[in-house]
Amino acid sequence: MHWNPFSSRTTGLSPEEVLELANKYLRNAHKEIDNAKALEIISNAKPLMKDLEKTSRKDKNPVLSEGIGKAYHEHGRLLDDLGYREKARKSYRKAEEWGYVYPVGQHAGPSRPASKSGAIRRSLLPKFTLFATPRVVTGIYQGGSKSGPEVIHLDDRDLTSFKVGNDGPAPNKDVHIQQKFFNQDITPPVIKYDLPETGAWITSTPQLAYCLSLLDSSMASKEELDQSERVWLDDRVADTDEKERLQTIATDLVRAFAQEGLKKSGVVAEVVSLAAVLGNEDFRQLLQKFVDGINQSKLLDVQLLNGLTQLIRNGAHGYIEADDLIKILELLNALIKETHKQSTQHTYQLALAISQVLDSMVDSQVEELSREQLHEPLSDYFKGLQESSDPYLIYQAAYACQALLYIPDDETILQSAMRRTGKIVHGISGVVSAVKALDLIKFVEGLQNVQQGLAGAEKAIELVGNLGSNVVTLVKSGQGLLESLKEGLSLKRKSSWYPALRGLDRLVQEGRFTDFEKLAREVPCQHNPAFRWGVCQRLGEIAMSTVWSHKIRKCAVDFLIQLYKEDASKDPQVNIKRLILCILSQLTKSSEDITEGSVRELLQETQVICSPGKGGCGNDNPVLHPIIAIPPPTASPLLDRVQNKPDVETPLRKLRMERLEGRDRDVYISPRARANSRATDDFDLTTKVQEFLRSNRKVFLVLGDSGAGKSTFKRALEIDLWDKFDKVKGRIPLFIHLPAIEKPERDLISERLRRANFTESQILELKLHREFIVICDGYDESLQTRNLYMTNNLNQPGEWRAQMVISCRTEYNGVDYKHRFDPRDRNSSWEADLFQEAIISPFSKDQIQAYVEKYVGLRKTSWGPKNYLEALNQIPNLRDLVKNPFLLKLALEVLPRLLGGDNKYSPARVTRIELYDEFVSQWIERGKKRLTEMELNSHDKSTFKQLSDFGFQERGIRYLKELVMAIYEHQNGNPVVNYPEYQDQTTWKEAFFSEKDGSHLLWELVPLARNGNQYQFIHKSLLEYGLSLAVCGPSKHNEDTDAAQPAPRRHITSAGLSFGRPSSREKTATANELPLLDSPLGKRNLVDERSILQFLTERAQQEAVFKDQLHSIIERSKSDETVHIAAANAITILVRAGVHFNSADLRYVNIPGADLSFGMFDSSQLEGADLRRVNLRNVWMRQADLRGAQMEGTQFGELPFLKEDSKVTCSAYSTDGNKYAVGLEDGDIKVYETLAWNRIQTLKGHIGGITNLSFSATGVQIASVSYKETMIRLWDVDTGECIYTLQGHYLLINSIVYSPEVNQIASGGDDMTIRLWNVDTGKCIRVLQGHSSSVNGVVYSPKGDRIASRSIYDKTVRLWDVNTGECIRTFQDHSHTVSSIVYSPRGDQIASGSDDMTVRLWDVDTGECIHILQDRYNNVSSIVYSPKGDRIAFGNPDMTVRLWDVDTGKCIHILNGHDGIVKSVVYSPKGDRIASGSDDKTVRLWNVDTGECAHTLQGHSFGVSSAVYSPKGDQIASGCEDSKIRLWGVDSSECIHDFQSHSKLVRTVAYSPKGDHIASGSRDSTVRLWDVDTGVCFHTLKGHSEEVVAVAYSPKGDRIASGSDDCTVRLWDVDTGSCIHILRDHSGHVRSVVYSPKGDRIASGSDDRTVRLWKVDTGECAHILQGHSSGVNSVVYSPKGDQVASGSIDTTVRLWDVDTGECVHTLRGHSSYVSSIMYAPKGDRIASGSIDKTVRLWDVDIGECIHTLQGHSSYVSSIMYSPKGDRIASGSSDCAVRLWDVDTGECTHTLYGHSSDVNSLVYSPKGDQIASGSWDRTVRLWDAESGKCLATIRGFIDSVSSIAFGNHVDAPCVVTASEDKSDVQDLSCLNQELLIQRGALIPEALPSEQQFIVKNLKSEILTG
Repeated sequence: MHWNPFSSRTTGLSPEEVLELANKYLRNAHKEIDNAKALEIISNAKPLMKDLEKTSRKDKNPVLSEGIGKAYHEHGRLLDDLGYREKARKSYRKAEEWGYVYPVGQHAGPSRPASKSGAIRRSLLPKFTLFATPRVVTGIYQGGSKSGPEVIHLDDRDLTSFKVGNDGPAPNKDVHIQQKFFNQDITPPVIKYDLPETGAWITSTPQLAYCLSLLDSSMASKEELDQSERVWLDDRVADTDEKERLQTIATDLVRAFAQEGLKKSGVVAEVVSLAAVLGNEDFRQLLQKFVDGINQSKLLDVQLLNGLTQLIRNGAHGYIEADDLIKILELLNALIKETHKQSTQHTYQLALAISQVLDSMVDSQVEELSREQLHEPLSDYFKGLQESSDPYLIYQAAYACQALLYIPDDETILQSAMRRTGKIVHGISGVVSAVKALDLIKFVEGLQNVQQGLAGAEKAIELVGNLGSNVVTLVKSGQGLLESLKEGLSLKRKSSWYPALRGLDRLVQEGRFTDFEKLAREVPCQHNPAFRWGVCQRLGEIAMSTVWSHKIRKCAVDFLIQLYKEDASKDPQVNIKRLILCILSQLTKSSEDITEGSVRELLQETQVICSPGKGGCGNDNPVLHPIIAIPPPTASPLLDRVQNKPDVETPLRKLRMERLEGRDRDVYISPRARANSRATDDFDLTTKVQEFLRSNRKVFLVLGDSGAGKSTFKRALEIDLWDKFDKVKGRIPLFIHLPAIEKPERDLISERLRRANFTESQILELKLHREFIVICDGYDESLQTRNLYMTNNLNQPGEWRAQMVISCRTEYNGVDYKHRFDPRDRNSSWEADLFQEAIISPFSKDQIQAYVEKYVGLRKTSWGPKNYLEALNQIPNLRDLVKNPFLLKLALEVLPRLLGGDNKYSPARVTRIELYDEFVSQWIERGKKRLTEMELNSHDKSTFKQLSDFGFQERGIRYLKELVMAIYEHQNGNPVVNYPEYQDQTTWKEAFFSEKDGSHLLWELVPLARNGNQYQFIHKSLLEYGLSLAVCGPSKHNEDTDAAQPAPRRHITSAGLSFGRPSSREKTATANELPLLDSPLGKRNLVDERSILQFLTERAQQEAVFKDQLHSIIERSKSDETVHIAAANAITILVRAGVHFNSADLRYVNIPGADLSFGMFDSSQLEGADLRRVNLRNVWMRQADLRGAQMEGTQFGELPFLKEDSKVTCSAYSTDGNKYAVGLEDGDIKVYETLAWNRIQTLKGHIGGITNLSFSATGVQIASVSYKETMIRLWDVDTGECIYTLQGHYLLINSIVYSPEVNQIASGGDDMTIRLWNVDTGKCIRVLQGHSSSVNGVVYSPKGDRIASRSIYDKTVRLWDVNTGECIRTFQDHSHTVSSIVYSPRGDQIASGSDDMTVRLWDVDTGECIHILQDRYNNVSSIVYSPKGDRIAFGNPDMTVRLWDVDTGKCIHILNGHDGIVKSVVYSPKGDRIASGSDDKTVRLWNVDTGECAHTLQGHSFGVSSAVYSPKGDQIASGCEDSKIRLWGVDSSECIHDFQSHSKLVRTVAYSPKGDHIASGSRDSTVRLWDVDTGVCFHTLKGHSEEVVAVAYSPKGDRIASGSDDCTVRLWDVDTGSCIHILRDHSGHVRSVVYSPKGDRIASGSDDRTVRLWKVDTGECAHILQGHSSGVNSVVYSPKGDQVASGSIDTTVRLWDVDTGECVHTLRGHSSYVSSIMYAPKGDRIASGSIDKTVRLWDVDIGECIHTLQGHSSYVSSIMYSPKGDRIASGSSDCAVRLWDVDTGECTHTLYGHSSDVNSLVYSPKGDQIASGSWDRTVRLWDAESGKCLATIRGFIDSVSSIAFGNHVDAPCVVTASEDKSDVQDLSCLNQELLIQRGALIPEALPSEQQFIVKNLKSEILTG
């Protein structure tokens, strides 16, 4: 036990004696090997030292104080050695307090390493390494606190205190006292660079690293900085943007290196110089690029290899992990195997690199290196290099092998032996411990212990055998390097020279050259050739580097010379001597100032050694000069490139400032939202979007109504993101108003950046290197339909990387809208996590209150929060309005003035449009005030005065309306107007925004916002309000307008309006309707503009005159079809305004496309009305007369129902969907074909209601049972006969089902049995028994080999084998009645539903219950698998349908919407929809993926008992207790059938020569051939792509020619209907075709100004008759066929010779274009009719005009010669027909009677009658002699465009062509049935559905 110094025996000691005693304790502790004992000895010294402190403070003895300081210092050193660092620091501080001064070059201790800044800046030293010098590195090259664990801690212990003679064995006899060369330590020099100004160009990469090292030191002490550095650093700390700029340059430099193709040495040096100042992410990216480059290089890339090792050495602490080093070592190991056949230089480089990696692994204390994969292969490889003759390679192999041995593998024999040795092992273990602990003193002491252990060499050899002898050999031997390195210990055993060299490296880095020399001379392995080689290399490097002082470099040279001279024998160390000479030789070439004198003398003396051919330094033995420390770059190409790249940070900062400007001006309340339209729970939208941005999803869709706050939310989101923006690596938030982008589908982000003044190069830079959060606003405003994420290729290689938040109005999307936003192709697999959506909820009461309070706080208002809230609560309807945030804002703006200041609230309702009226009015007033306060120039002052005189309100409103109309006219409603004045000086925009005429003052008056050159309304709804204002404003606006005196109406009878009971306002309304026709109401279809319609609807409810004007427009449409757009808008508005049209006279109204849904039209007269594309959903039409109405594309929202005489109990489709069977309560079964839903069979025979029926798979049989019978009936569907009666059950039958193979039927009954029946014989095959209660359901497996059955009361499901009848399994876990069972489509599962509120999924093979789908509160009423079998749906009494995932057993969706119990659930055949029928009288269609309700099918008057999809999935049939089956279209819930003949106007008709056929040409592009006797269309000739304007029969009647607007003439075969020739040479519309009398030629006239003559047989063009200067309207052959006459728009008629093609005559005289021409029967004359109101008769031979027939008051549309040629009849738009005498030119008769244009004329074959067709929808028959009207043929629904005489069943007749039929047109039989069911009055459909009418002339004449 140690003596206690404070015993009574020490009380008499003097202070000096006490100090000596304390020092003795410390010296003994230093010598003690046992750490525990050493700590105990140290603790005994501490009380003595404390006692000395008290004594010294009293006596103030300086010598004693100095001794106390030294003692405390030594006390700290010992504690530090033992690992008690904190206690050691306290002792060091005590030493400083007592005045202890550290020796030069030393630090206070291991706890005070070099400062961060100093280390990094010293690391910037350029290192030109002459030879390989593996070393510990930190910082950029060699130092810095950002490095990994410090390998060697240099403390305050003076290495000079280590004396071999005192503390160790005596030196070897070969060791003598050496000369000392290094006499002082120095502080490592620091290279400084010019410090750049803010934003200045960085001249070099080392300068950048220097700046960043200073910035990193800003958090540490500034003691080592000079004044200029401190000032620069202080400025940068204040300027964060500059700091970020420098960091960004470094990051960009790494990126540029990554993109560099060939990694040259310059760029490698450039990036390596930044290693210590890079961030972790950038450093690791750079490291990865080096590794990838080496790995991908076909040949060894030495530059990258050296760069990689430098990175590893220079990387900051924590940047390189142990796993990284192991992976790099694995790569280098693989490269070694590949380069073994390459040059020695490559092998040396790899060995060098591996040494560097192994050094770092030793420093990082990597353990358990894989022995099999790395340790042994590398060891074997390096051992194999010992046979090399290259000493450099052998040394590097030995070094790498030693480093490898200091990394423990799993377990080695060497480690086991070392644990059993004595002091030698302790010494080597001490060396290893020192390396891992990174402490220089420990490894020096370890080397001492090795030497001490070798003092007793014999005992050591006995213990460790060859190990000891090898160590002795290396320590004492003087043999040559090659032989020494090949000894076992150098490559197989740990040697002390490796850590000794590591220590030397550290000392050089710290500038401790005196310690470097002492360690090199006194370390026990000093004579080891490998160690001596390493010392020489390091001295050569010091001498070579110009950063050291001249004196230090000269000392290194002298030291090298001394080492050369120390060994008298040359042979044992000849390689080392040669190395020294080569180093000195190279120094003479580069450093003459330090090699003068002794160096040159030595080189001259040793010429023999270095001479060529003698193993010296000559060319025959070239020396390797590997560079391991890459020199600093002499140039910085990457840096220059990076700085030359576009500056994106400056414009980004500017963009950020712009977007953050005015951030707190607007009131903002974070909105709430729901996941979809059906969800009841809401959430905070901001939180949800933030979660999205942190996820991997790509698109977030924000839906909401107009004014719901979508834009406000996204603006707030953008501000929040800009606030948190990381300027270097953060994602850039980019708000994009889509209407402002010209082509957002292609160039979304780029165009937005261009508008923010980014250059193209800056945009490219951002695209390549940054990520975005794209916030898109106004998808609906930009009228988009495309998927912007997909069309912009976001997140595709080489494209923009971004997440997208996009908004759209809810009403803009249909049901199937997600494909517009989903970030995936519609045909790709579903990735649900990429897309997310939310619908903004209306404001809650709390949100409204919070908004009001914020609003009052931000604005100076006359009202307080209490006033506003009282008004909102007390005014009817206002509370509901202001749930919309924008309307709330408008209400708060206008309420004080709207309601007055007395705060007395009127009970009157405040409407939406009133809020907008008042808001705009107040805005204009504020605009006036702003203009008053502005300083205006003289021109603007004049404009302002004019505005004041005119009235600001009136002029502002007019400007608003005109601007809005222009936006809709020129931009289709795009709200953003881009007006760069220098470009748009002559466009429509100039009138609204130019400063020339003061227009710029006007936009100050209206709610417009300006951003640069862009103008837009502050909210889209204000643009829509403006358009409604342009149609009709409030009374105060309308009274001031100048549009109140329009021109009188045309075509309106004086009788006034025919519906709506005209009031006293009728005259005003009639007079004022024309302005509406010139407004957007008459020019734009507003039916789909929901917001505009809402404004106009409210206006119609407020303004009686406006309502009357709308009625007038509808009335006008009866006779003026040009107002059909206005009429459709008008009636839509009136219906929405609640106007009833019961008993209204709406005959012939033109309202195509109107929306009449939910309108009241009972008993209305709609005969002949144009109802095409009209929406008649849920319209009341009882007793409405629809005869002759056009109804193509009309939407009904449902198909007709099947009315039965008894209650519907069940129904089923056949497998092919062609038949549908209905079971009734009276026992009948009705079977329908589904094409036209005609009943084909009524199956009678059952007694009692049908409870179950089933089609066979082939659809030819039906099996059925009733609730009063115990038998099954099989029916033949085609004959309606009962084939078999299956008897066997003795109680009621509950279930029947056909097997999949159709050869069996299974039935289950109350007799507790299942019976299997043979369908062909009707016999019972098997009886399956086992249930203990009624069998209520049976079902076949998909293969038909098994049957599952359920029983209500025994609570089981049983599985049966069909072939054997055995019960395979019994599922009996249900605790209550089993209500349903169903097989999965694959047959591997059964699902059973029960009243125990569960559905159980059973495995068919094992019988195990896979999942229990539990609904805690409801019984299961219906259950069904999806077609794929991956989901299950079932209905519940809680009025919901639940969807479950079969694999997980989790509920996916709960479908809410029904108001009654769900009784029937069925999947569509594709599995994408579900139909559910409920007691709430509806069928609902659900989207399976989203759970949303796609359609609600309403119409049943009782609960829906069953619903079923057709096999094709396009229809649903639903049954109900109201005895009706309703048929629904799935996609639109509308009519899905359409049967028609000609679908458009018939332009022309022609009889065949025999009169048995008629040809008709139509605007529907077809020619139809009809049989005159039967009226049947026997051919439809299709081929033309445009309307057919002319048809002509050949003389024989076997062919037809047709001319079309598609510029072709087609020749058709009448018998086959095939096209024979297509005559294509015309370049304009073909207006006329005619056969020659012989039928061998055809003439055609065209708009291309030519007449072409064609050969009928070949289709070739024989002649092109050119000469007309305008289009040719009419062509006709002369009766002889030798001439062709053509009439043209150029006002001429030309006569052409058929044979030569020459123009014979040009007949001039008409003053307008020629509309028709005709030869006289003899061919000697031609008659021509013209728009100039005349008919001219011409002499064919001389070409002169014989007569000009004048008398018509309007243009002549048709002329016709009488059969004899003595008369001409002409029809005109003046409503008259005139008869002319050909010889005299006099008008013999004028035939009046038509009320509109006469379009066509024809003489009867005998010439005694004339038929005329008119736009007045009549045909009149006239007596040719007297001019008397014989008959008027009525009933046409539209104008008669063509007529012809003929014979029908041997009686004269006339055929007429009209655009419409007399029947309801273009309406399928199904929809006709639906209209009848709604109570409308329509006639029976004509079988032929012809578009023309054949009238018997005798009956018509008699009637007339």
